[in-house]
Amino acid sequence: MVAPDGFRREWRITGAIVLLLSLLIAIWHPGDRSPFWQGVEGRLLDARFLWRGPMVPPAGIAIIAFDDAAMSQLETFPPPRSALAEAVSVATEAGAAAIALDFLLIGPRAGDRDLAGALAEINAVLGVAEAPADAELQDLESGGFSVVIAPEIDYPLPALGPVETLSDMAAIGHVNLSHDSDGAARRLGAAQYLATQDGNKWYPSLALAALKASDAELDLQVRSSQTGGRLSVGETQIALDGQGAIPLNFYGQAGTIPTYSFAELADADLRGKIIFVGATATGFGDRHATSYDATFPGVELHATLAANVIEQRFLRRDALTWSWDIALALIAATLGFFAARLDRPLLGALATAGVFIALAIVVQTAFGAGWWLDGVTALFSLLLGAGVGAGLRLVQHRRRAANLALYQSPLLVERLADAVDPRFEASARPAVVLFVDVANFTKHSERLGPEGTADFLRLFHGLVEQSLEPQRGIIAHFAGDGAMVVFGLPEPNPDDAIRALRFIEALYAVVGACSDWPGLGLRVGGQAGPVKTSIIGGKRHKQLAVSGDVVNTASRLQDFAKSQSAAIALSSALLQSNPETREHAEKMGLRPAGQHTLRGRAEPIEIWTGPPPTSVEP
Repeated sequence: MVAPDGFRREWRITGAIVLLLSLLIAIWHPGDRSPFWQGVEGRLLDARFLWRGPMVPPAGIAIIAFDDAAMSQLETFPPPRSALAEAVSVATEAGAAAIALDFLLIGPRAGDRDLAGALAEINAVLGVAEAPADAELQDLESGGFSVVIAPEIDYPLPALGPVETLSDMAAIGHVNLSHDSDGAARRLGAAQYLATQDGNKWYPSLALAALKASDAELDLQVRSSQTGGRLSVGETQIALDGQGAIPLNFYGQAGTIPTYSFAELADADLRGKIIFVGATATGFGDRHATSYDATFPGVELHATLAANVIEQRFLRRDALTWSWDIALALIAATLGFFAARLDRPLLGALATAGVFIALAIVVQTAFGAGWWLDGVTALFSLLLGAGVGAGLRLVQHRRRAANLALYQSPLLVERLADAVDPRFEASARPAVVLFVDVANFTKHSERLGPEGTADFLRLFHGLVEQSLEPQRGIIAHFAGDGAMVVFGLPEPNPDDAIRALRFIEALYAVVGACSDWPGLGLRVGGQAGPVKTSIIGGKRHKQLAVSGDVVNTASRLQDFAKSQSAAIALSSALLQSNPETREHAEKMGLRPAGQHTLRGRAEPIEIWTGPPPTSVEP
């Protein structure tokens, strides 16, 4: 048995291990490091967006879309550069602050002269992307993008940018889109390192280049580890995430940012706005799964980043956020551990659910304030703490149950432990009851003293148990130097009487073979008949009781054996259950002693008595 301070020591040690493991989980940061759990974290982030609901985007951003209506009007695919020139001219005449084209305008095409002329009239940005490794290097400027601190990246891919006729008229921004492991787009790279004829250069994202084109100062710092860093847009500081990207704070489904079809630009409100031009028509394939929409236009991803910067409404997922993830993981593990360890399982489950809800509220509140906490890390830590707490509680309960089970027969423990309301049959059932005690125990215990008596009783009780278990009987109770043994519980069997005789024989045998036995004799009295088995006691303390005339008679038969200087006194009702039982009793040396009226009884019964049995051959 483990003492209470032993239990407390177990809890303290296990709790410390839980905190250490949760710290390791937080350092691992599974929502960022593991592709699978990155996908799970992405879905948890999607849930936070849906819980928050859509927001109204800032007024400074708009989109001109070459949608299905526009492509139907143009009757060509993809849109010709003359159409792009017309869109740029419309935006210029409407007073737009800048315009960014989410197109890769590779190689000369008809309409380049018109488009170049239109670009010259406004602050414009064209797209650049990664080309295959064996592609020819282009002569492409960086657009004056200032990278203060940056890692040296070996073997960057060639730049795939606009034709020289157009690139001379506009700034350059990359249009590469990265996807999380589940295929969703939730962030945009702040800058892309590409190879050109004039060396390797950094290019800002299309959205950031558009902001710079509208006269915003743009400055980037990237740590030498190639992850994290900081982006400055004027006075605004943007923390990059662990992948060197900017998490997007979506405003809603596709079209939440004001979007105008190229086919209907007459009423478009473009004055003073940064305009993004892109293709959304069926067949372009520039659609991406996001937190709100499974078919979100790529051009709106760039517009969303620009809107986030203008509003300074960012999702922060940097080293500082990571430190909060660590703190939250330790808190979640601790609360989960203490909640699940509550003594009552239902209460523990409710408390754990409460911790989960509180954790979800904290994560959602932080999200509303612009902090993207790692939900997977917090959930892992909570499950770790709750699982270990519940497991330790289960171990403790099993240990308690095992300790308490020592006070009942193993044949009854499972029945009593598993029952919602433990009880036995209401009616009396047949059983065999034996009373065993030690002859001359009182004088012997006087010589032994308290400690010696306790040692002797432990020896005696152990020998009774050793002899009884193979015969599948139960010890109803020990009372000092006496023991009440019952055969037929929890269910009666036809061979209960013969097993009772074998127990008597085995008990005398083990006592005779025990070197520590002080030479005292044993007396056994037994009776067979109906007994009532029940659970008695109050609400908090119960015990098993076997009652009926059979119990009283067995006790009186033990006294009768003493009066007759016999070792064993059994009733004829016990021995005559079948011929095998009687034959075995005779081999043990039992003989009829006639009918006798026992103390406290009115009717006489036939009794068999005998000396200590010798070994009986089966």
